[in-house]
Amino acid sequence: MRIQLYDRGTPKGKQLFSNIQEVCQRLQVDYDPEYIKDMNRPYSMGFMGETILLINGEAALIDRFPSKSELENIIQDYLK
Repeated sequence: MRIQLYDRGTPKGKQLFSNIQEVCQRLQVDYDPEYIKDMNRPYSMGFMGETILLINGEAALIDRFPSKSELENIIQDYLK
């Protein structure tokens, strides 16, 4: 599983990444999530936003900052 958070360094984005790391550790996800400030890749894929979460190359969240429990549900959906 590949988890990438594209964000320009916003406080909300940094908090979201911290939550992603915590959830991945709790779910024992083998792959470490990535925090990437270069927005070229998601923009070239047609995704527009300030904070974009890609899981396995698919946009899971765009400019949304869910609770840890909602984030856990989103990641679990991709584990299936």
